[in-house]
Amino acid sequence: MDNRASLLIVDDERGPTESLRMVFKSEYDVFTAPGGQEALDILHTQPIDVVTLDLRMPGMPGVEVMEHIKRHDPDIEIIVVTGYASLDTAVRGLRNRVFDYVTKPFDVPQISDLVHRAVQRRRESQRARRAKDDFLANLSHELRTPLSAIIGYNSILTEELHTRLNEDQRVAFDRIQANSQKLLNLIETVLLLNSLDAGELQITLSSFDVRETLRRVARQFAAAARQRGLTLSVDGDATALWLTSDEHKLERILWALIDNAVKFTPDGSIALSSRLSADRSMVEISVRDTGVGIQNADIAALVDDITPSPRARGLGLGLRMASRLTDFLGGRLRVRSAPGNGTHFTVAVPVFAVDPRGSALHS
Repeated sequence: MDNRASLLIVDDERGPTESLRMVFKSEYDVFTAPGGQEALDILHTQPIDVVTLDLRMPGMPGVEVMEHIKRHDPDIEIIVVTGYASLDTAVRGLRNRVFDYVTKPFDVPQISDLVHRAVQRRRESQRARRAKDDFLANLSHELRTPLSAIIGYNSILTEELHTRLNEDQRVAFDRIQANSQKLLNLIETVLLLNSLDAGELQITLSSFDVRETLRRVARQFAAAARQRGLTLSVDGDATALWLTSDEHKLERILWALIDNAVKFTPDGSIALSSRLSADRSMVEISVRDTGVGIQNADIAALVDDITPSPRARGLGLGLRMASRLTDFLGGRLRVRSAPGNGTHFTVAVPVFAVDPRGSALHS
């Protein structure tokens, strides 16, 4: 396996670019870009470890390129090599964890040492990320195996003893089922978010009836809804509504939204429905509850951020995962809510899935 590190030189001046390329080509895989957009194009097609970046270039400013790089992969190390800098660019560099600044004309031994140390830090970050991923995968396996057994045996016992259970016993079995499912859902949510953050999540396409998927997920929440005295209903349209997408990931989105509805609806109902959009390009799935609702100022934080509102209970992981998975499937998540008037989530996903870069996967 080739363990050579990769270096991207971003500079519109040919002299410094060629000088750096000649210095590093024997030790690293070297790529060059005369501007910001060309650099981002390379970044999306090649694995890059370290970037040397000029700040003053035509077109996209260097500080903007820096921010794009860090959004793409926060562990890529950036060394600013420039004859132009200011307090503002220095502050923005610090915010984006720039490895170091080098002024032109640069000293070859100095920049060689900086690139070498930047590669080492990049490798350490990757090792730490792999260790975390391995830990989460092992932890998930160790927790999911007994939880799956608990859920399975509890379902069997509930079904076989259904006619012999009194009300208190039935409530106890429902509670075991609901809380076991909740814990399993939390474990899988953490793993999904970790895979999304690492850019390792793959899309698996199949054609399926989204209404049957919705009914199946609803059945899995029946015990939790009964336990809270809620009415959980699914629209009665028996006509198949076919979708080509990743069914498992869509189920995970629905799990998060229905779990949120059950958690924050102290009484009343939860209604699930699905339909084609007016232009027939999207399938729209609705999860509507009569719960406590969300203030407008809190909606963006609940959907986009890992830190929940102080007024909300729980970790806020589910809604964040639902939002990011919807984006991953090429869709969008809409929220309408008001305190005391319930919440209405709408998941709109393309009838034919798209990959995270937006190109069609199936037609």
